[in-house]
This record gives sequence, structure tokens and C-alpha cells, in this order.
Amino acid sequence: MKRKLTAILCAGILGASLITGGCGNSASTSADSNSAVQSESSEMLTEELGDADAAAPDEKIQDSAARDDSGEASTDTDASLGGTAASTVKSQNQKLIFTYTYSVETKEFDTFYEKISKKTEQIGGYVESSETYGSAADGVNRSASLVLRIPADQMNQMLSLLDSDSNVTYQSRSSENVTLRYVDMESHLKALRIEQETLLQLLEKAEKLKDVIKLHSQLTQIRYEIESYESQLRMYDNQIEYSTLYLDISEVQRETTVASSKTTFFEEVSNLFSDNLYGVGQWLRSAVIWLIGSLPVLLPLVVIVIAIVLFLVKKHKSIRNKIQAAQTEDPGTSTEDNSTVKEEDTI
Repeated sequence: MKRKLTAILCAGILGASLITGGCGNSASTSADSNSAVQSESSEMLTEELGDADAAAPDEKIQDSAARDDSGEASTDTDASLGGTAASTVKSQNQKLIFTYTYSVETKEFDTFYEKISKKTEQIGGYVESSETYGSAADGVNRSASLVLRIPADQMNQMLSLLDSDSNVTYQSRSSENVTLRYVDMESHLKALRIEQETLLQLLEKAEKLKDVIKLHSQLTQIRYEIESYESQLRMYDNQIEYSTLYLDISEVQRETTVASSKTTFFEEVSNLFSDNLYGVGQWLRSAVIWLIGSLPVLLPLVVIVIAIVLFLVKKHKSIRNKIQAAQTEDPGTSTEDNSTVKEEDTI
């Protein structure tokens, strides 16, 4: 049946070429040239389909999935690829991208940070980015933000370490199913590679310069699309194989009490009151430390402020004395003196 369809297709192309050639006898010279190019292209395509039919019928069916000169796939090709993608999705493993977010507290920052680094390397992961804040020398609690890429099948080991060696204050997990997109990209990539092979074979048989240029242009576009799909598939493969863990580590002197389903109402209130009381005590402690540490700067400022205040008080007393003396010597001019003194006070 496949051979008959191929024979019918070839006969149709040849018939169209003969009709085009007959009509070209009454047309202009440019029309004759175009008919000749179409006839030669049809012959090349017929030879290609004939070779594919003699060599391997399956390859001939795949060649029919190649796009025409406008770069668009035929309706039969789209239906074939859609059915293949649907059947592949059912039989293929799901393509899932997992993302984890954890916030933890620890009293031993250096030890815990080292454990995380060693565990990541041990299970085959790597640190994508790392930022550390604060300094132990300044007496400030340190913190770190890490982005870890962990093999998906080893993530449970890392999460177990976080649960056992730190106080987890926040955790979340999300997943993205990219199976359909992944399979669709693979189908398009397969069709593009088949089309590339067909165009390369036609290029070897092309004799006219404009045919060669046209085929080269189509090959360049196809190669660009192939590289784009391959790049996206590699990115998906990396995200699927390595899950992403966003980890925030905080150094604390006292771990925050995290309520659970077994915590009673009074226990939760007591824990919250204790945490807030501890927070207030830490704030007062920090304020006193800052005040004492800032005395070398604060003392000169305090002295300057006191000197300015004493100067203003002394000047005010002097103005008051002048007013009283003027009122005693000439009561009639007291009003004018008072206004003058008020102006001086204002200045």
C-alpha cells in the first residue's frame, strides 16, 4: 500500500510538471524558466522518494513529515506527531522539576555550614551561589543564603540533615511537570533532523546556483531551530536531574520555638511570651553595648551640647538684667526697651 501511494504521488508531480510545461509554451520567457525549475525540483524530489521507498519504507514515511518550502508542516504530519507525542507521554516517565525553600536556625554556625558543604559534595551536588553576612569578631549573629543543586534522588538525605542538625522555621516544596513540553520538543527536534537530512541529500544533487542558495538558506534556519531545541532540552535535563534548594541559615543564641500539631494552646502562648521576652532582653542588651561602645564619640558631642546650652542661658540672663536696669532708670521708655530687647531676643 505504501509503494502504491508513493507511485501515485510521483505520477501526480510528473503530471503537474508536464501541464506546467505545456502552458509555458504560450507564456513569457520568465514563466518558462520558472516551470523548468519546478520540473527539475519535482524530479529531484521524485528520485529522493523513490530511493527512500526502495531502501527503507519507514524512512519514506518519516520524510513525509518534513515541512514544505514555506517552513510549515503538513496536516497529516501534525496529526502523526501529535499521536506520537500522546502515546509517548503515557509510556514515558514524568519529567518533574522540584524546588525546595528552607529557613533554619543554628547555635553552631561554622560547624553546621561545614556539614552542609560536605554533605552537598558527598551526594554529588554543588553550590550554585553562596552569601554570608555578619562577623563573629563583631559579636553580631551571622547568616547565610545558599542556592544548592542536589541530585533529585539524593534530596532526602539533605533534608534529613536539616531536620536533625538545625531548627527548621520555614519549609516549602514545589514541583513543575514539564513532560508535555519535553516530549513536544523531542518530536519537533526529530522532525527537524529528518528534514535536515533530506535537504542535505537534495543539496548534493542540486545543479543550479539559485537552488543551492535556497537549500542553504533553509538548512541555516533548520540548524538554528535544532540548536535552540537542543539547548532547551539540556536545560530541562539539568533542572530535572538536579533539584534546587534555597537555604537560609541564621545563627542564634536561643532557637525559636516552632509550634506543632501536638502543641496545646497554653503551651503556644507560653512559648510566644518567652520568645518575645527574650527578644526584648536581647534588644536592651544590644542597646547597652552600643551605648558603651559609642562613648568615645558621644562624650565630645555631649560636652559641646552642654557648652551651647550654658552660653544661651547666660546670654538670656544678661538680656533680662538689661531690661530690668532700663525699667528702673526710665519707666517711660520701658515699652520701647522691651520691644527692642524682644527683637534682640528674637535675633
